[in-house]
Amino acid sequence: MHESSDCIIIGGGINGASIAFHLAKHKAKVVLLEKSYIGGGPSGLSSAIIRQHYSNPITIRMALDSLKVWQNFSEIVGAEPVFTRTGFLIGVRPEDVSGLQANISLQQAAGINTSFLAPEELKELEPHLDAAGIGGAAYEPDSGYCDPVEANRGFASAAKRLGAKIKVGVTATQIREMNGKVSGVETDHGFLPAGQVIVAAGPWSPMLLSKLGIDLPILTARVKVVLLKRPQDFKRHMIWGDFISQVYLRPETGGLMLVGSISPQEETGDQVKDPDIFNQNVDLDLQASFAERVALRYPAMSRSHLASSFASLYDITPDWHSIMDAVPGVDGLYLCAG
Repeated sequence: MHESSDCIIIGGGINGASIAFHLAKHKAKVVLLEKSYIGGGPSGLSSAIIRQHYSNPITIRMALDSLKVWQNFSEIVGAEPVFTRTGFLIGVRPEDVSGLQANISLQQAAGINTSFLAPEELKELEPHLDAAGIGGAAYEPDSGYCDPVEANRGFASAAKRLGAKIKVGVTATQIREMNGKVSGVETDHGFLPAGQVIVAAGPWSPMLLSKLGIDLPILTARVKVVLLKRPQDFKRHMIWGDFISQVYLRPETGGLMLVGSISPQEETGDQVKDPDIFNQNVDLDLQASFAERVALRYPAMSRSHLASSFASLYDITPDWHSIMDAVPGVDGLYLCAG
């Protein structure tokens, strides 16, 4: 465990695995530490929706670049394809149409293939959808979703082929620094020296940085997902985000529909102090609420039934944007979280 490396990455989720792949591609000597298994945290339970609809120019450009990676995963990463193109729709109330159109214009200026749809146009694209109360929608024909587990494994395996060392079952317990500079990482298997450390540990990131006296403005919240079995005559649908009923949904294999919340209040209201200990179940009232909201928009889903449900974790910043930067005050320490 005492072999030195250029960079240690803490966290084997999608961010850590992708960082390891890209650094290894540039010939860096990389070690990735994962306390459980690759994709064993929130990444493996992600809804993994690949959308371009963002309101920040930097995030929009990142999403567009990322879409090209997902579309060409085999060629770029050297792994099995993980992306399913479905199309993406997001609907708003009539009073929110002008804001939606402003976002669409911002995205179009960056090269996103997106357009505004009036309510009557929605029915042509999504026959099962009831457009009552919708003022308009954004439509992205190129968007879709990934297999989150295989995407995570694909990046990690590619990083390993390029020379990165992937150490699973190894827990980073403390980042060591000397005279204001990173010296390495203490683990439950011993000390690993390195000149640079990247923390990509999601909900565990604040705990690691707090030991250096750094108060990271990230809270951890429990988020819930419900899987509904579609009726047999409901064969196909796009990804749909509904700012009226505050749910999103996407197709899932096996004739299922995956449903979650886009309400900031619902997503941040159930905070978790220890990400290693949280309730992974979804209470029956919320399951019923999700099913009812889906059935209002997709009436055929009133004939659906619950297949399963689970809870995972979000690491949430105050403005809901990721922190990807050098950490002030500790030379060689970087963060990718939130």
